[in-house]
Amino acid sequence: MIGSADVYLFDEPTSGLSSKDSEHVIEIIRALAHNKIIIVTIHQPSSKLFQMFHKAILFDKGGRLVFFGTPTDMLRYFAEAEHQHQFGADMGACPSCGTTRPEFIFDVLETPLRDISGDIIYEENTRGQLVAARRYSPEFWRDKYEAFRLIQDVKQVSLRRGPAPALPTAPSIKRRFFMRWRDEWTQLRTLMRRSFMSKLRNRANLVITIGVAPVLALLIATLLRYSERGEYDYASAYHIPTFLFLSLIVAMFLGLTNSADDIIRDRAVLQRERNLNVRLPYYVFSKFMSLGFFALFQCILFVLIGNYILGIRGMFWIDLGIMLMTAMGGVALGLVISSLVADPKTAANIVPLVLIPQIIMGGALIKYEDMNRNLALVYTFTRWFSEHPSEESGKKMNSRLQVPFVCQFIAMRWSYEEMVVAQAKLNPLTRRQERVNQEMQRIVERRNQDAATTKRLNDLKEVLAMLSGLEAKSADELDRFLALTDEVISGKRPFDRDLFKDAVGPVTAEQLYVNQKVSDLISNAEMEQSDYRRGGKLNVFFGEEKRYLGVTVDLFVFNTIVLIASTLGLLGVLHWILRRQLEVRRN
Repeated sequence: MIGSADVYLFDEPTSGLSSKDSEHVIEIIRALAHNKIIIVTIHQPSSKLFQMFHKAILFDKGGRLVFFGTPTDMLRYFAEAEHQHQFGADMGACPSCGTTRPEFIFDVLETPLRDISGDIIYEENTRGQLVAARRYSPEFWRDKYEAFRLIQDVKQVSLRRGPAPALPTAPSIKRRFFMRWRDEWTQLRTLMRRSFMSKLRNRANLVITIGVAPVLALLIATLLRYSERGEYDYASAYHIPTFLFLSLIVAMFLGLTNSADDIIRDRAVLQRERNLNVRLPYYVFSKFMSLGFFALFQCILFVLIGNYILGIRGMFWIDLGIMLMTAMGGVALGLVISSLVADPKTAANIVPLVLIPQIIMGGALIKYEDMNRNLALVYTFTRWFSEHPSEESGKKMNSRLQVPFVCQFIAMRWSYEEMVVAQAKLNPLTRRQERVNQEMQRIVERRNQDAATTKRLNDLKEVLAMLSGLEAKSADELDRFLALTDEVISGKRPFDRDLFKDAVGPVTAEQLYVNQKVSDLISNAEMEQSDYRRGGKLNVFFGEEKRYLGVTVDLFVFNTIVLIASTLGLLGVLHWILRRQLEVRRN
């Protein structure tokens, strides 16, 4: 019933239902009859159900048509036949309300043949059983109805003396694509509800889906809570890059496992609904969004617990966004796997084959500078040219931080790079320092500077110096001081040192927001990328900018586009696979 077809066929939809439930079912079917043709087969309907149909068609044995018309006309037709032939059938009419039981129609049709004494005459049917012989055969009722219909047609013919006027020529109307938006929305909403309900019905799987993320976050964060100083400190925490990488691995793993068997379980439904005009893009979208909802919930739990244990502050939304993009890529990849295999066990066996290359070539377990360089197709050619250098190319050098060509097709490489650079550049302290530097650069580039501009520049210098050595008695107090600097940076208030006279204590901003291991990775990449001996900036791992075809793009923009485009590409491949499979089965 989710299809937007013009003709619906219902085979005994009220069988096994109570009288009230049968009425509800027929009311729903009747509501669908607007601008559509609905055919329902029904046996022994009540008087109320019978009157709810617009038209009724009655077949006798052998498929012989014995009446077609409104329910009221059918009752009147057989009542007149009973009065004419005196069959003795009980009409069961109610004198107060005038309703007639529809069962009397069958009593009229199958009136038994009797002998002179009034006893019923029996005959043997095709199964060898004795049944009551019918007084009139199905051919009699068919011929009687054809004669009745002929008389009715003659009565309705209008007597016209003159010739009928010619019909006007129909104006030429351009064919336009017509779409029933209400039907489209109903179909999409039904598919979304069905996708969610299929996940919610399996309570055991639902508990595992919700519980696995916090358990993994607790396990990973607890094991990696280590600092070189002995007492844990975020600034000197040794395993923050490893935790970020494992967070993305968990996100992709959860996305893969949640979706690797979904289409396998729905394949029978897809085959059954392929002729009902159920739009395949809606099915793919509903699957992707329902699984994405659970992936979002898992990522939220993981980020909340993991960041709390390791003391990662102010990065919840950024970490959640990058994890969610990775998880959605895993969902799309899992759906593609589910569309290619026939059973869940095979899908489960393929998941490690997909996940292990992500771990190996993601850039964390094995550093790219320590990886086999022959994996890079570009490096293989450049090495040959370096052995036979020209005068121009001999001046340039390659960086060992460049990503091998094969690893460019690994989604984890892009999400891990974005995650680490975001941890270094988008934390609450560094983000404010970058804003101050950009604002100062903008003011310096102005040619005409007045007293207000000079005062604004001095305020920004004071804020930058304050941020570099900001201290407080607690983390909450430090956040309050950072909020005050935001007002100065945005120009809402001038810098006042008295506001920060209490900014003294054991807690520093760098201690809360800047991790040394992450900073070292970014600093090394910046040094490699800005090395003048290479004659230009290279695309190195953890570099802040990407340069392709002469265009420089910000890392966060470029990596986000790559992750989203790869996910959309996988969904396109999934749609193509499902469409081909359904076309093959239909043919």
